[in-house]
Amino acid sequence: MQPGLYLLGSDKKPLFEAIDPDGLAGLHPAWEKDVNRLSPWVRTETASGHEGSGFAGWRSGSCRPENRLFVCGKCASTMDAIRELIACGLSPWDGLIAVQQQKGRGQMERTWISPPGNLYVSWYWPDLESIDGASPGWRAMASLLAGQVAAEALESFGADVRIKWPNDLLVNDCKICGILVEHRAGHLIVGIGINLATAPPNDRLTDAFAIPAVSLLQLGIEVSPMELMLHMAETGRSRIRQLVKTLKPEEFVMQLQKRLAWVGQPVTIRRSHQEAVLGEIRGLAADGGLIVRINGKTSVIYTGSILPAENIHI
Repeated sequence: MQPGLYLLGSDKKPLFEAIDPDGLAGLHPAWEKDVNRLSPWVRTETASGHEGSGFAGWRSGSCRPENRLFVCGKCASTMDAIRELIACGLSPWDGLIAVQQQKGRGQMERTWISPPGNLYVSWYWPDLESIDGASPGWRAMASLLAGQVAAEALESFGADVRIKWPNDLLVNDCKICGILVEHRAGHLIVGIGINLATAPPNDRLTDAFAIPAVSLLQLGIEVSPMELMLHMAETGRSRIRQLVKTLKPEEFVMQLQKRLAWVGQPVTIRRSHQEAVLGEIRGLAADGGLIVRINGKTSVIYTGSILPAENIHI
């Protein structure tokens, strides 16, 4: 199947449901904007995958991405659904966008509240160390690299973004984006959820360790899902190649320090669901770990969650 933007025209339940241009436009004004801007929509019958099953239903006649981006309707989780497309011939840099998710997930298996109007995408990346000129060690940087790419995309629309280690993006200390990276069966999948039109209110954040959320629209920035995704796909792909070819992973980490949230501030560090301690962020280690000072001792952590100290009592 040639590069392009496609709406999936057949169900693959329980993974995802089909969508057509009219149905997509009726789900949210932001998607209506995308449907109109990316028209005309051309019906396609391209067979793709095992047993000749066809997945593409409509193709944008005005959008010319270098890779393939698929949009489905209601979806369990894009992280699970994209594996079906990979089995059917998806290539690195292709992606799956869902209008809404029923079982979207984030770090520590937290539920990602996913109504229509925001961006929920799973992006199939190549093995970073297979890119020509890449230094060893880039594979471990996938989460931070995804954060950098998403932050740069959001900044191009006017947001001032910080990285909350290891995989969230903040604006004004509120969460605007979550990132989940999975290495499974030799495939690198980067899941990105960005609050464009709405953000969950505090009373829907059931995890005591969740921080307040914000949307771009609440910041006065109006961006549609495909407007952001097409920009991020195009600029992100070239940016990733440029970074892994010209920098060693430790040099990238040094550049990323300026984006790190809450450096020098007291924070609560959640090591597990049962354990949290007070500490202070000192920066990033060369391998991407977080340098923290706890009880007068400096160490590097590689898993866990971080919050400002005043946000939770332990």
